[in-house]
Amino acid sequence: MPKPAAAVMTFPIQLVELAESLARARQGDVAQVYARIGITQEDLQRTDASISLAQFEALMHLMQDYLLPGEPRSIQVLRHMPVTAQGLVGMAAMTADTLGDALDIGLRYFSLILPFIELYRENVGNRTHVHVRSHHDFGSPYNEIIMEVLVGGFAKMEFFARGTEDARTRSWPGGMEVQLTHESSEDAEAFRAYFHMPVQFGCAENQFVFSRETLSQPLLTRNRATRIAIEALLEQRLHALPQQNALTQRVRRQLSVSMAQGKLPGAAELAANLAMSSRTLSRRLSEEGSSLPALMEDVRIERAEMLLIGSDMALARIARQVGYSDLSTFSRAFKRVKGRPPSTLRNHPDI
Repeated sequence: MPKPAAAVMTFPIQLVELAESLARARQGDVAQVYARIGITQEDLQRTDASISLAQFEALMHLMQDYLLPGEPRSIQVLRHMPVTAQGLVGMAAMTADTLGDALDIGLRYFSLILPFIELYRENVGNRTHVHVRSHHDFGSPYNEIIMEVLVGGFAKMEFFARGTEDARTRSWPGGMEVQLTHESSEDAEAFRAYFHMPVQFGCAENQFVFSRETLSQPLLTRNRATRIAIEALLEQRLHALPQQNALTQRVRRQLSVSMAQGKLPGAAELAANLAMSSRTLSRRLSEEGSSLPALMEDVRIERAEMLLIGSDMALARIARQVGYSDLSTFSRAFKRVKGRPPSTLRNHPDI
């Protein structure tokens, strides 16, 4: 799976506000926060300032020092997360017309907040699934905290719909849930109470799910003119990002969405969707150190792994569903990618 180069990953400097808030709540020294992260107060005043991957990791380690036992760590972080911590993306989402519009803004511009996270949306019947993948390993417990804070940040958007006339005159649909791959020994009821939705651990993938009714809820803070102005700035920043492995990411995203719908496109169809020839697609993927067959196999095996863990479907049927002609071919491909046969995952998913 292609990963963004560490050297080009940058993060909004507003994330430092999280560590500041936690430090103040614990009577810590805010000046030491700046020193440990490696920034100055002057940096915080610059509109174009950002922090590096190393500074972001230092920020996470620093916050861990201020977290207390007795409440899930991610909830403590979320309690100290101001809307401004997500910068212009959070402000644009707040001023969207509906929760669905806010979600679309988050999906489009999320790389400006956490560039190692990939999000894609899949509509299934009356529900919208937002799949979450991380392309960087920070180690435990930071991977888990990041994922919980990420989905919690999206979940908090419902707060901005609760005061609207629609929300006051009818019951809140409550059509949201969170699914996370990691296990948690923390209080599950605390997550449900804070997120106002079910939170499931040990699932096949990281995702959050919305009902269409929920996404249609208008936001109390909507302001179209402000949103348009902010989105213009976000578009400028999005186009200024380094485009390393940009095509590989786009191809993989399209393949993942198609695989979830049950069928992978051929090379010609995929190239046409990307407004290029099959030959150009192959050449540009090769320049990025990838290939279409490798990406297709990766996506097939990833989907198969989800079905193995999350369903009781027979192995032969899973093989056919992800595009393999027979079980033996599927088993060889799975072992090549995952290092073990699919039967062991079905029998021992926690290995």
